[in-house]
Amino acid sequence: MEVTDGTYPQLEIEIRSERCNHCENSPCVRCCPTGASHYEDGGIVLVTHNDCIGCGACISSCPYDARYSHPDGYVDKCTFCMHRVKKGEQPACVAVCPTKCMYFGDLDNPNSEVSQVLKKRKHKTLIPEAGTKPHVYYLI
Repeated sequence: MEVTDGTYPQLEIEIRSERCNHCENSPCVRCCPTGASHYEDGGIVLVTHNDCIGCGACISSCPYDARYSHPDGYVDKCTFCMHRVKKGEQPACVAVCPTKCMYFGDLDNPNSEVSQVLKKRKHKTLIPEAGTKPHVYYLI
């Protein structure tokens, strides 16, 4: 996504990838009638495809526009590549990022690389006024 802010000639352009923010207070989890949207250990928000009825309530409730209807009838979203994380690997987006500007790790561990980066660098979250407490941070 590209966001332009300011007034000519003082313009700022921000280019960022957007995905599920794996919020601590996820409206998508709260509104799911079947419990298909849920928190995994470590706070990652996932969808159990077999439990999802494709109603779209989670799509409507997500302030980040991070969910979509899968052609097979369920709702899907970024999983932070849980299949890779469970094997001790980085999510694919982090592993292949050509500029190495993405970090992933345990925010509860003050010694993790991601915690150290957030201590040292200014950062922001998207739509903080939504009250979702997102766990995706953008370095500024």
